[in-house]
Amino acid sequence: MGCETGDSVRHVIVGTAGHIDHGKTALVRALTGIDTDTLPEEKARGVTIDIGFAYWKDHVTFIDVPGHERFVKNMVTGVCSVDLAILVVAADDGPMPQTREHLGILNLLRVERGIIAITKTDLVEEDWVELVAEELRELVSETFLAEAPIVQVSNETGEGIDTLRTLVEEEVAKVGERADSGIFRLPVDRAFSVRGFGTVVTGTVVSGSVKYGSTVDLLPNGQSVRVRGLQTHGRDVGEAVAGARVAMNIAGVDVGDVTRGDLLVQPGHFETTYMIDARLQVLNDASAVKNRARVHLHLGPRGVLARVIVLEGDEIAPGESALVQFRLETPGVAARGDRFVIRRFSPVVTLGGGVVLDAKPPKHRRLRPDVIAAVEQLEADDPEQVLLHYLTRDPYKISWTSDLAAELGVSVDIVSDLLNALVAAGAALCVPGTDGGYVSKDRWGVLCDEVVGLVERHHASYPLQSGMSREALRQVLDLYDSDYLQRVIGAVVADGGLVKEGPALRTATHTVTFGPEEETARESILEALREAGASPPDFDALEAAAGLSEVGPILDAMATRGDLVRLEDTMWFAAEVIADIREKLIRFAKDSGEIGVSDFRDLVGTSRKFAVPLLNFFDAQGVTERKGDVRVLL
Repeated sequence: MGCETGDSVRHVIVGTAGHIDHGKTALVRALTGIDTDTLPEEKARGVTIDIGFAYWKDHVTFIDVPGHERFVKNMVTGVCSVDLAILVVAADDGPMPQTREHLGILNLLRVERGIIAITKTDLVEEDWVELVAEELRELVSETFLAEAPIVQVSNETGEGIDTLRTLVEEEVAKVGERADSGIFRLPVDRAFSVRGFGTVVTGTVVSGSVKYGSTVDLLPNGQSVRVRGLQTHGRDVGEAVAGARVAMNIAGVDVGDVTRGDLLVQPGHFETTYMIDARLQVLNDASAVKNRARVHLHLGPRGVLARVIVLEGDEIAPGESALVQFRLETPGVAARGDRFVIRRFSPVVTLGGGVVLDAKPPKHRRLRPDVIAAVEQLEADDPEQVLLHYLTRDPYKISWTSDLAAELGVSVDIVSDLLNALVAAGAALCVPGTDGGYVSKDRWGVLCDEVVGLVERHHASYPLQSGMSREALRQVLDLYDSDYLQRVIGAVVADGGLVKEGPALRTATHTVTFGPEEETARESILEALREAGASPPDFDALEAAAGLSEVGPILDAMATRGDLVRLEDTMWFAAEVIADIREKLIRFAKDSGEIGVSDFRDLVGTSRKFAVPLLNFFDAQGVTERKGDVRVLL
């Protein structure tokens, strides 16, 4: 594998579908000259077990799928990326169980174009073939094949093969461009080792492109791998684009660590998930899907076990649809807009399918109108409305451009354009001080008002406190993103709604207010502290002086007002006492050039217990500086 050429051709995937032994593999061989049955067991039994591949022209890949009911999961793997389907029905059998099941799966996956091929026409009379055609036309009348051409062919005699080949060419030409997010994603359908090269994986590029030498992530295990080589249709290329079948030689992972359904993705754009919100459609001929039903969930080639949580009822009746949340038993990877199929846990039959609405939602509670309304928003055709849903989903979280791109499965440039449009419309806000952090403007305003309201209520409940701490705010709001809170506070302070008061926040008009009882206690405490001078009473003595059982809030309020100074959290001095001590200290140090602890102790008439904390306080205030065992003025 090398990097000889680029790849800008639009690729088309053609997939077969139909009951076992109806001639799908023989039909692909007749059209392309390639036998897609490669497994020894397939050769021995004459039955397709796994998906097979054949290349036709330079840009068309045929995927041949098994028809046996035991291998429907492999069939889903094969058709999850097809652009054009050929429903194959044998003339001697007519529509059979897997004909109907495969047709239902194709319809659920929203395949848009198709052809119906009636095979083995050499085994029956012409009138019988016409009856089979009529039965088929009725069978597909409400599906994407309602207007599809029906071709009669014989793989044995070659009759009708040229007509079918021409039809395929015409339909391939009509296949439109794939919707492409620009973010590389390739679901792995095969992994093997090649001597001299190492691990090789194959799959269809669902979106974006990948280049030789680039680095991609392997999910769900999260390993980073390097692309050592690319091939499409057996030739080396330097780049593979959306829609291309590609074989990719990767370095950095053993083949045993790669399984069918793993994804190779552009780094930083996809995450594993255990929950998926979706719209689920139940097939007309299936049984009802009850809440908490355990099912096989097929997301592309990956199948996982999951529980169906029906959000808007107790069950989904045949032919009906509903919003659901899948709770996965093992990690999955998906993007909004992905199609899926579900099959009953046991016996394994197809129940329905639908579209992913949110690949990483929060856990929902059932039967909640607000939850249902929010998830319904994700079904909107307007991408701006969908993006606004993500911004409003968690009012206490900043949404980052890169994360939004990952959740939506589109490029950062696309999301940036959508966000700019929302900002211009007044629906979104770029959070001040961030680069790429956005919130709903309404939710931002509500949160700012809520912060101010909480501080106001705190003032009413605790009038002696200078304000409300940031940590108390965070706990009341249950806001785990402290960075977000700091930015909200910064915006409110900048607008004048709040004022920073040390570690606390207060309103611009708030002042510490003493009631009659507290004012009496305040005066008593001040009198006791003034009389004590440089040897103040302890906490218990202050309580006794105040005549109250709890003076802590009053002391805090007095410190905030400047009535007293607290040292080491256990000593309180009257503010005028501190001012008097400061003057004595400065005069002594000026006269003597320095002052020691014992000199200071004798100067202010206290003990070493208070002298040392006082000197440390004046050091911190920039009045003095310690040099050895003495202090000097600054």
